[in-house]
Amino acid sequence: MNAVTVPPWGGHDLVELLTLEALSPTQFRNRCGDRNAHDRTYGGQVLAQALMAASRTVPPGRAATAMQFLFLQGALHREAITFDVTALQDGKRFTSRHVRGTQSGGRTIFDAQVSFAVPLVAPAHAAPIEPLALQESPESLPRLSELPAAWGTEIMRALGYGLFDKPAVEFRLSPAPEGLRLNLPEPRLRFWLKTSQALPDAPMLHAGAFAYLSDWWLNFASLGGHLPELAPDKGLYVASLNHAIWWHRLLRADEWLHFDCTSPAAGEGRGLTIAKVHDRSGVLVASATQECLMAPRSA
Repeated sequence: MNAVTVPPWGGHDLVELLTLEALSPTQFRNRCGDRNAHDRTYGGQVLAQALMAASRTVPPGRAATAMQFLFLQGALHREAITFDVTALQDGKRFTSRHVRGTQSGGRTIFDAQVSFAVPLVAPAHAAPIEPLALQESPESLPRLSELPAAWGTEIMRALGYGLFDKPAVEFRLSPAPEGLRLNLPEPRLRFWLKTSQALPDAPMLHAGAFAYLSDWWLNFASLGGHLPELAPDKGLYVASLNHAIWWHRLLRADEWLHFDCTSPAAGEGRGLTIAKVHDRSGVLVASATQECLMAPRSA
């Protein structure tokens, strides 16, 4: 398979990034690429585009419910990704799809399974939001670019990426920072996220936009408490290994979402983060998990 070059994404219009070219009823290709700090494709791009590819083969009226995703190789952001969708289940209530992403030379870059379902009227409960979050105004909290410069220097030294805002993402760290060291006292991080621009009233598009958002700073709960113990010349190489999302109910990705992220364990070069995601009214709308690579750069 010969490589197909794609232009860089402009960074603002998520609808453009999530709109795929259909090569066949079950095969799709992205139109542009979103670069990350390692000069690869941002993980949120492939999460979102895999979901959108799967959704193109699903009967109407079925919402995204879950996605399990393995990052297998770093994707080249200047090269198109081919998304091959295979039907696993077409039932009365559930639809399941397998999605595999490849680039030239037969490189498999990810493997995913995605589930969709007909919404049912059934018993419901949900974990409550952090009480302090209901009292917060996300708009008044600091952006990444407004955090202390010393934090950016430390993160770049230790983890290889900086404190920069993505134009398509509104990010607010909670609570407001104190001090000049970015050292989490416990493996937990809270923040607010939403898309920068309003999105059309299309539930699957909002599910895809949420997948895009869900890769942004999720793994810092695993990393943030270990910065002081890293030697000045021995940082970590960090990359997403696997990712999962559960959509508990329909959500809007263009309205503020509160991510409460905890890391129950890190070791052997890997760290796990679990996130509970509530909307601004305190309703739990989704959950997400991510395991990341925490490899010493000298290894």
